Amino acid sequence: MPSRFRTLGVVTDTRPRRIALNEAQFREINESLRDSLDRLAHLPEQLSFVCECGNADCRETIAVTPAAYEAARADPLRFLVYPGHELLDAERVVERHEGYLVVEKFADAARIVEETDPRQRRSSR
Repeated sequence: MPSRFRTLGVVTDTRPRRIALNEAQFREINESLRDSLDRLAHLPEQLSFVCECGNADCRETIAVTPAAYEAARADPLRFLVYPGHELLDAERVVERHEGYLVVEKFADAARIVEETDPRQRRSSR
């Protein structure tokens, strides 16, 4: 894990902290993918991203529209996960779609996911 993730947050229970950091890493991967698509003249109707669940070994992908991806990214507490990958002890499902869910982190992990949000870091520069 990148060193910037090791000291963030106030979560003292290691499981919620680990889940939040794993999800933040997957979100960062997806943001890099999304940034690389900006070079295209036209975005496809569906974009493929990695599941942003808390399982570090997950290799599932999800297909979402550009608008749905941007809607999830508007809130740093929200993540896109493959159905069945939601961790109800760490987050709640706020939207259900065919092929993916949008989950929202509970308050105890909010600081971690906010501080690791690539969009928050970009806007604070």
